[in-house]
Amino acid sequence: MKEYKKVWNFFFISQADEEERWLNEMARNGWNFVRVQCLCRYVFKRGKPGEFIYKLDLPENMPHGLGKEEYYNFLTECGIRIVHEHKEWMYLQKPADEGPFNNENDTFAKLKMTNKSYSYAIRTLSMLLRVFTVIMAVAILCQHLPIGVNLQNFFEGIVLGVGIGAIFAITIIWVPIITKLRKKMNALIDEIAIKH
Repeated sequence: MKEYKKVWNFFFISQADEEERWLNEMARNGWNFVRVQCLCRYVFKRGKPGEFIYKLDLPENMPHGLGKEEYYNFLTECGIRIVHEHKEWMYLQKPADEGPFNNENDTFAKLKMTNKSYSYAIRTLSMLLRVFTVIMAVAILCQHLPIGVNLQNFFEGIVLGVGIGAIFAITIIWVPIITKLRKKMNALIDEIAIKH
């Protein structure tokens, strides 16, 4: 019987809830999460079905002014283990018999996580725009240097490629992600308003 299992799956940042549900479903089937590789290859280790539950966290600002080390210690004291960190995401694990991380109907917790995901998506988009701008500026400047025609054509190709890549990344990938997260935030805010 195989001890480890690798599964290819892809989730956008706007699908953190779906990724969390999937990880917990895998755990209920006896496959405990170990790590994620190359953005979409998940590694699982065989265990007892339903032994652990998982939660994603995106601690953009540590709660209550805690530093990273203190936050890790706080999680450990609460019986929560950081299984894996990927970019800014943390994959948390705790024994299932200790109960859920938070109430499934906790709209405030869902709103907080969605807001953190939204902020992360905006930061990533801003970073991509800065990178595209720098690459474009360098390539445009290099086009005007007294160099051979072949090099000028090369830099012209870079400008065209980066421009098309930037437009594609922004319009096809990031705008829909940010729009979906914003709609989800608005729905959660409306839900909170109705309850109160």
